[in-house]
Amino acid sequence: MIDFPPIWYVYCFDKKIEPNSYERLKISLGSIPTEFSINIITWHSNLNERLKYDFPNRNIFNLVVNKRKFSKSLYINLIADFENKKGNKYFYLSDIDLFFHPEYFYWLKFIMEKLDYRSSDLRIITNNFHIRAIPKYKLLPDFLYGKLNFYFPELYNWNLPTNFNEILIRKLSKSGFAHGCGLIPLGALRKIGGYNSELIGHGPEDDLFNQRIKFYSRVYYHKGNYRSSTFHLPHPPLNQQNRLNNFKYWFDSLEDIKLNGLYSDLIRR
Repeated sequence: MIDFPPIWYVYCFDKKIEPNSYERLKISLGSIPTEFSINIITWHSNLNERLKYDFPNRNIFNLVVNKRKFSKSLYINLIADFENKKGNKYFYLSDIDLFFHPEYFYWLKFIMEKLDYRSSDLRIITNNFHIRAIPKYKLLPDFLYGKLNFYFPELYNWNLPTNFNEILIRKLSKSGFAHGCGLIPLGALRKIGGYNSELIGHGPEDDLFNQRIKFYSRVYYHKGNYRSSTFHLPHPPLNQQNRLNNFKYWFDSLEDIKLNGLYSDLIRR
């Protein structure tokens, strides 16, 4: 194994969407070189058995937890507690929707060494491209892709690319950053009281976390080329039932940070 922080996934899905989620997980796992350690926190007790069947030559650790109302933040905090007890200083937070360039983790390790990550609390966020779903009708305008795929997902073919060559022939949205993933320093994470686990569902726990951790961590955004980038696999919108409440919380928190400096929710839920 390469000397690299443990790579973690959160895998907790309702029955209706779990089969498609597992397909994306397999593609993401398959894009990580075998020299790197993979860990998954999950409430699916049969996940380990399925992974052994699909990845017979790979040791993937599963941390099985009780099912509860989904909060991605809560499960990330459980990962942080687990790694802190092991004495680790960092972990890498991945996502089942990320495909990694074959050289991505080698480049990331190089960047980490250049920035002397061992002697400080370093948060690294890397470049990301969104792979677009395939429109079923040629007349669908590209500039409306964001709104159309969100409100009318039935207008698109959500077939998944399974390797990098297939990604290269797909349309990609303009590059940005994978704000919810990357290298996370445990020391700084604990100082801000962890992720905001009162947020239910997905988003914007990642943006709020990055706003809060910058008070105790060097935050480095790496704008590289394909080789140091991730690629977000296409899927219809998920877990949007609490979207408006979460984003109101996000804007209220930003105002609090602006007025009072560091914002930290110290109550662990």
